[in-house]
Amino acid sequence: MGFSVLTEANSRNSEKMWSAYATLMFLFLNLFTFILAPNPGSSTDINENYPPFWDEVSGNIEDFPVENNKIIINILDYMDQLRMYKILITQTNKYFVQFESNYTGNVLWALTLTFGKLFTTGRYSDPSNISTSAYTAQIPLFLSPESGWFDTLIIAGISAVVVAMNFFASVDSGVLEDLGRQIALVTPGGKMPDFCYSIEECNLTDEFALEAAITLYKYLKSRKPVSMLGDASVYDTDESTATLLMWKAHRAAVNYGLSKFSDVSRFSSLSERKFALDFLTTMEFCEATIYPSDFNSSEEFFVGFPHRLLKDGEDPVLKTDFSLREKAFYASVQLFSKLNKITGGLFLFIWKKIMISSEKSRVLGRLIINRMLLEPIFH
Repeated sequence: MGFSVLTEANSRNSEKMWSAYATLMFLFLNLFTFILAPNPGSSTDINENYPPFWDEVSGNIEDFPVENNKIIINILDYMDQLRMYKILITQTNKYFVQFESNYTGNVLWALTLTFGKLFTTGRYSDPSNISTSAYTAQIPLFLSPESGWFDTLIIAGISAVVVAMNFFASVDSGVLEDLGRQIALVTPGGKMPDFCYSIEECNLTDEFALEAAITLYKYLKSRKPVSMLGDASVYDTDESTATLLMWKAHRAAVNYGLSKFSDVSRFSSLSERKFALDFLTTMEFCEATIYPSDFNSSEEFFVGFPHRLLKDGEDPVLKTDFSLREKAFYASVQLFSKLNKITGGLFLFIWKKIMISSEKSRVLGRLIINRMLLEPIFH
């Protein structure tokens, strides 16, 4: 009896401690939010916010070429990766029909819109010629292996590793129906070291990242229809659970990539390389809050993402060609990363402890992130 009372007391004290940490953190972070920039809102036309060329690719895996009974996907081809994302979105939309209209509630939109945003802002281009981006040049639509973001985000997480893990996991779990063929990723000029090109290779080299993604797709595959919404079946999908599993799979892929592809491009500016790594750190804070990954939330999140590559020695907060939202985004990403560095990682550790404690803490965490990234601006 005495032990039970003591345990309950310790639990209450622990909860009070984390609540106090959360309050202090909120007040501390808001010392840096001096004025609020008006929220420009989202575009009323969702088609304007899709990744470039979204309407030009199909969501049908049969449109990929086949060689020796293998489906061939060029992982360095923007259009091929875009088609992979569209197939994933198309095949999983049914599990999220009840959350938003026009299938915008799919939790995979965060990955898809990140891919499009990095492309439109020139972060897939050859950084030795930053005057021309892959998007503005339009052809060729190949992702540059010399891109700093190719090293820190594409291969390391957001695109090549992440989309490969998601794609292979969707096949393994049965979300993508039995294709009767193997899927083979290819890269022009031969294989890249430390990157897996098939499910078998990923099981050997990226087993943890692949398993994390498989957990997400097995969860979706296990959902059952419980009602109807018009002509569409409504599945018993828990949005928070699906979002959490998606972010866990994303982090597993990013962590694997960072351990293998930490040598960022020698061509990218120091400012751009630092921003890339700071952004990855900030995303870990976001993931801990189970940050919404639907279309509208993801589109709004990226409004302030810098519209171009950063040059050596420049500070976007002081540059006139960056919008208020871009300056807020850049300054906040720097702040999250800097606070974590000067505390030796304690800031992120405490943040995660707070976020895992309760949904109220996660709501507060999302409020802080939105206040930092989406609204405030140093002035």
